[in-house]
Formats: sequence, C-alpha cells, structure tokens
Amino acid sequence: MIRKRSISGWLLYTASAVAFAAALVTAAQVADAVRNSPNASPWLKANADAVGRLAMFESSGQLDIYNGSCCTGILQMNKTNIREYAKTTPDDFATWDLQRQVDAWTKLTTDAMQARAPKTLAGLGTFDGREVDGDMVLACVQLGIGNCQKMINSGSCNGFADINGTTICKMADRIRNGPPTGNNGDPVDDIIRPNPDQGGTYRPPIDPCIREGEACLPLTESLEQGFASGSGVSMGNLRAIIFAISTAFVTLILMSFITALFRNYSTGSIEKVELVSGVQKTIMIGMSFIVVMSLF
Repeated sequence: MIRKRSISGWLLYTASAVAFAAALVTAAQVADAVRNSPNASPWLKANADAVGRLAMFESSGQLDIYNGSCCTGILQMNKTNIREYAKTTPDDFATWDLQRQVDAWTKLTTDAMQARAPKTLAGLGTFDGREVDGDMVLACVQLGIGNCQKMINSGSCNGFADINGTTICKMADRIRNGPPTGNNGDPVDDIIRPNPDQGGTYRPPIDPCIREGEACLPLTESLEQGFASGSGVSMGNLRAIIFAISTAFVTLILMSFITALFRNYSTGSIEKVELVSGVQKTIMIGMSFIVVMSLF
C-alpha cells in the first residue's frame, strides 16, 4: 500500500512538473514563433529576437500567466484585445500553445505599428545619441504611442517619463539586457508595474492619452475622432464652415459701412480725406478679423 501511494505521488509530481515545463518557453522559441506567424509584418519578423526578449520581460516565458488585473499570456494581451484578436476569453487564451498566442499578438501589433510614432521612431536610425533598435520600438508601443510621440517631439529620451520615472529608453534597456542585479547577483526589478484596467502589462496609471485597445491616441486626436463619430462632421470642417460664415457676415457689415462713407462723400457731408481714412480703417478691421479667426 505504501509503495502504491509512493508511486502515485511520484506520478502526480512528475505530471505536474511536465505540465509546468510545458507552460514555459524561451526567448528563442518566441522568436521562432514570430517568424512562423502568418500575421507578423516584415518588420516584426526581422525583429523577432527583440520580441522574444520582450516576452521574457513581460511574462518570464510563462504561457498561462495572468497579471491579476488585465493581461494574460506570453506577451500579456489585455482582455479587450484577446476578445478582438484571439476571439476567445482570457481563461481559454491562457491554455493556448505558444504559436497560437503569438499569432494573435502579431496580428494586434502589426496593426499598432501602423501608427505614426513607432513608424517615425523606427525610421530615425538613431535617437538622442543611441541606436534605434527593435527593443526601443517595442518599448515605444508598450509605453503608449502618444507618450512615444511626445518623446520624439522633444528629441530626448527624457521627453517622456511615467510617474515612476521610467522612460522609453530605460524600458528598452531592460528588455535588451534584463533586470539589473543587486550585490548578491539576484535580479532587482526597478520598474514598478501598476495594475491598469486596460492596455498592456506596462501602463502608467496617469497617461495623457486616450487608449483604443493597445494604441494610445493623443487627447486632441481622440476628441476630434469622437466629435466626428457623433456629429458626422469633422472638427476641421466645422471650423472652416464657421470661419466662412463669420467672414461673410463681417464682410457685409464692412461693405455697408464703406457704402455709407461714399454716400456721405457724394452728398458733401465728408471730405475726401475723411473718405480715404474711413475706407482704410474699415479694410484694416477686416484684415484684423481674418487674422484673428485664422488662429482658431
């Protein structure tokens, strides 16, 4: 009896160990899955090794990991994107093998890479004295496209940092090199991961952008898209219409004033000097109005 229990216990332990090992993958395996994915863009396939390093940063190679807040899987896709790109639930997604998870992530990221910020950064070659590599572009997407654009506009890695002081360049270094180590050689995680309600694994709690899945849109752009969706007309077109109507109205008033000046001059009520001065002032008022309106 004791021998049977020992054998049963050993078999159970072995099965558990095998199942745990099956849920762990390496960076090289993730990179191979990216290269084999039909959804991966040429850029993702060319930077597959960087995606493998990103997977180790995000999940330590665990396929079934859930971060306790929003995101599941080897590359930590959030609930919304799992539903949209994997067409399943997070619980079911956690049971998927590596290739299926990577196929869903590459489809999502290929879409996200069409945004201006990652495309601009990838095309720079160097930024703030450092090479722009796959790790940096992936960090740009992970930390928010709007935040990445802010960094690009500043021309400096310090152009954006979240409330923990983490810049996109620092995150890229962490993806590339792994966590720093302490005096005893153990890894030290100096990046604090908040628990976001949406977005990827790593998102600042306070973010000056509006999120649409993984993408991060600047506030102004998001407001313009929302206005256009609700009214059926873009804010730019509406401004043009208001400008045209206002200009026409003011022009009618000014023309009436000029007509009155000529009428008074023809009847001898005012001198020619007063006529010329009045017309000049009227024209200046009209030009000032146009300049002011063009600023809005």
